[in-house]
Amino acid sequence: MPSYLRLRLLCLAGAVLLSACGTLDQPAADPSARAAKAAREPTPPTPALPNTPFADDPAKRTIYFALGEATISREGIEVLRENAMHLKNDPQLVVTLVGYTDNLGSAAYNLAVADKRAEAASDKLRSLGVPRNQLRRQPRASEQSGKEACDSETCRQSMRKVELVYERR
Repeated sequence: MPSYLRLRLLCLAGAVLLSACGTLDQPAADPSARAAKAAREPTPPTPALPNTPFADDPAKRTIYFALGEATISREGIEVLRENAMHLKNDPQLVVTLVGYTDNLGSAAYNLAVADKRAEAASDKLRSLGVPRNQLRRQPRASEQSGKEACDSETCRQSMRKVELVYERR
């Protein structure tokens, strides 16, 4: 084999090795890059802790939203009202409001919408008398990673939500 072919093969092998090093998952230094990566990853269903409100009924711990909206529907207000009652009666309960969006739009836009939804739910719970120290917010953006994973409006509607995840102090 001629020496120039060996040199080309050696360079190609080196380039392959170097490109493989660049694909390792390393913590992103930029918080927006971490958020964008989190928005692309699938989100597993949130399990409920035993002995917390509505542990056996996720529908009573979930409120849904219209496309691009953070306005809580009448049904959502009723869900929050029931949860507020439990939170006010048990000061050891803490709820994390996990905001989601569908898989349309950019990661940054979806994260902003998810945060607005969690904020709207938090504001409503506060207006219903829940102390601020029992509330946390966590925007997660898109619940599924690829647009092909959810291509029907029914599927996307199920992704536009805020889940109430309980824990005890």
